[in-house]
Order: sequence, then structure tokens, then C-alpha cells
Amino acid sequence: MNRLGQEEAGFRLLIEIVMVAFIMVIIYGVITQVDSWRWKISEKSLFDGFQRALNSPDGSIIVQKDLVFAKGATYSNRAFAGSATGIGFECIEIQANESIAFKLYENKMVEITTQIQTDVYYKCLPGEGDCKYHCIVSFGRDLAEEE
Repeated sequence: MNRLGQEEAGFRLLIEIVMVAFIMVIIYGVITQVDSWRWKISEKSLFDGFQRALNSPDGSIIVQKDLVFAKGATYSNRAFAGSATGIGFECIEIQANESIAFKLYENKMVEITTQIQTDVYYKCLPGEGDCKYHCIVSFGRDLAEEE
């Protein structure tokens, strides 16, 4: 092999490495975007489920299945009250399955400690006093098992 052929082989190898790196960056971007969409869709479904439970405050349990939550996400009773009309944050109780994936703060807020796919359960009942309704939002804990 002459010297020109050796130089061309190195150049081709460099071009192939750059192309592989470019393709990997594109694949990583697509995967990241798909995860972002999954989280956004799940978050919309999370609040839609709450609205459905609030629209039927008869104690029936509403379930949103297989919602995906990102590590570090937090959901509070204020967020749920802000997503719906006709209920104050003090009338909403947050619950979570006893697991390392959830950190519960005084039944007012839950923090997701690891990316997880789980079911969310909702139940609204007629309230007392200042609360027209009393609602429970439960991450991963089936409310039917508590009855």
C-alpha cells in the first residue's frame, strides 16, 4: 500500500467516527424527547383524573393507569387545587405507596425520588365545614384496599 492509500484510510476512519457520533447524538435526542412527551402526557392525565373525580364526588374511585413520573417531580395539594375550580387546597389529601419511589410530606405533597411508572387513584366525597368536597389523590396505593 502506498503512502496516499494509508492517508486516505485514516481520513475515512475519521469520517466514519464523526458519522457514528452524529448518529448517536440524534438517537439520544430522540430518546430524550420521547421521555419528555411521556412525562407531559402523564402529567396531563394526572390532573385530568383529578378533575374526573371532582366531577363525580360520590366516593367512586377513579384510576389513571401507568403514569410515568420523572425523578424529582413534586405534586402538592395546591397544584391539584389550582388545576380545578371549586375546591381549596386544604380539602385535598395526598397519599403515596410506602416505597423508595415516593417521599410524602404531611399528606400535602409527594416527591418522586426515582423515575417510576405507577397508577394514581382518586376519590372525592362531599366535604364538611369549609370544604365543599374532600378529595384524596393516591400515588401507587389502591384506595379500594383501604375500604
